[in-house]
Amino acid sequence: MKKDKKEKSAKRRHTALPPALSAPFIELNGNRELLIEGSRGVLEYTPSVIRVNTADMIVTVSGRELDLRCISASALIIDGFITDIGFTM
Repeated sequence: MKKDKKEKSAKRRHTALPPALSAPFIELNGNRELLIEGSRGVLEYTPSVIRVNTADMIVTVSGRELDLRCISASALIIDGFITDIGFTM
């Protein structure tokens, strides 16, 4: 009985958050792979820095041996040793 109440409460808290419609979806797998959905283009691409334009911000990924493994019209995957992720509005 208590478990059901906790799950319902957690669901209410989760659904009460306002949706970020134009924010990019970012998924980090460890420190070796980063997926960005909602990309509008690559602004900078070097082995140590990749900057990606999205609707509301610029995502800066820093690290070593960074590489764009996969890129499409609205998503990309960055591989390498990721040390820092920054967001500029």
